[in-house]
Amino acid sequence: MDDRELLEQMKSGDEGALEAVMKKYRRLVEYIAGRMISSEDDREETVMDTFYKVWAARDRIDPDRMSLKSYISMTASGCTVDKLRRITKGAQVDPLEDDLELDLDLENEASRSINLDIIKSCIREMPSPDREIFIDRYYFELDVKEISRRRGVKEKKIWNILSRRKDALKKALIKGGIIL
Repeated sequence: MDDRELLEQMKSGDEGALEAVMKKYRRLVEYIAGRMISSEDDREETVMDTFYKVWAARDRIDPDRMSLKSYISMTASGCTVDKLRRITKGAQVDPLEDDLELDLDLENEASRSINLDIIKSCIREMPSPDREIFIDRYYFELDVKEISRRRGVKEKKIWNILSRRKDALKKALIKGGIIL
């Protein structure tokens, strides 16, 4: 059974379809959680939170806009970040928008779509390991010290990479983005 059929069955309240989705994507969610969370209990809780949220949002998932796999991946990433925040007692990382010193329009659907497309494009074009460091900082919201430890790169180099990549992203958003 393909993802569209599974999603349609989930939308009709079929818990068996959820079990099939969990069986199909559990390893993916475990991988995403396992990249950031070392405790087995915390990883398992993150996996369960992910599928709970997917089930709760089943009526809002539009397979024409995003595949079920992508939706599950994004949900797993969000649950992982939430769990990390609880583990680290809510240590905050400044959002990318503040770091860029731009007031992006993320409320209007069209503006949000344009701005997010530019951000995604810039991130895709970043070479490795810059892309991974950028994602660690602004998607997983890790602090520079933690990124340094995990990646084996000096903190000063991480700050330099982030600064260069933010400058390039800021230029791209000023050139083609929607700014308030």
